[in-house]
Amino acid sequence: MRRGGLFSTMRGLFPVMVALIAPVTGHAVERKNAATVSISSSAIMIDGDDRLTPADYARANRLSTAQLATRFGATGIVSCGGAVGTGQLVGADNVVVTAAHVLFAPDGKARASSCVFALDAGGRRQVVELRLDGVISGSRSPYAFPAIRDWAVAPLAAPVAGAHPYRLARTMKVPGAIVLAAAARGTHENPSLQDCRARQVTAEGEGMREVAIDCDAEGGASGAALLDRQGDFLGVYVGFRSTHPGTAGPFSMQHYNFGVTADGDLRQAVTEVVNRGRQLSANR
Repeated sequence: MRRGGLFSTMRGLFPVMVALIAPVTGHAVERKNAATVSISSSAIMIDGDDRLTPADYARANRLSTAQLATRFGATGIVSCGGAVGTGQLVGADNVVVTAAHVLFAPDGKARASSCVFALDAGGRRQVVELRLDGVISGSRSPYAFPAIRDWAVAPLAAPVAGAHPYRLARTMKVPGAIVLAAAARGTHENPSLQDCRARQVTAEGEGMREVAIDCDAEGGASGAALLDRQGDFLGVYVGFRSTHPGTAGPFSMQHYNFGVTADGDLRQAVTEVVNRGRQLSANR
């Protein structure tokens, strides 16, 4: 089984995989996978690819353009050095939540000295720098620690004007319905929304839960939002575990995507960064 931290990197000619559990033939092992431009990333499809473009999702759920933007319009692209992942505004228009491995490399160092968040909001494209000195994360060495610590909350250098940040939901029900909002496929921006389900708690710690989900994902989805149908933030997508990445199959404990819930330390971090930003604004 491979654990894929599904972001994409534009450097190199082959997938970079860091094994967290040594592979054993015929058994499940856990890996993170950095896809490249020249070779397609591992895609974890549960039965088939049920992701929809935002426009198709709106039509299927009878949402107006305004409703779509208000509920599901806070997810954008995080670019950090050669890595491309997903992030979203949570709690405020200047706070981004993503997966820690989008920002930090396997050696524990920041992937770049400058990382940015890009989002279409207020009728225009906005690209804002992340303030890396203000990041709170479950770990700055996410490849060396359990996946439940693979999250990061980053303040932005400026607010995203006209955006509708996700609100923190109470807690994720497991099992229960969720919406996966991702912004990229591979190294290319390609936003998608999918109705799917949180299936099973696979680990607990730090006041949070790691949850197996039956959503579909591939490179670029790391850090994507797990939402409820009203667009409230339930958690963040981290990666996958599978014995056959790249080949569709039914949900099982040998083939699933997973994320961590917005409880415990992650919830506290969002609240802290939001309050810090409000205090700075009030002091100006």
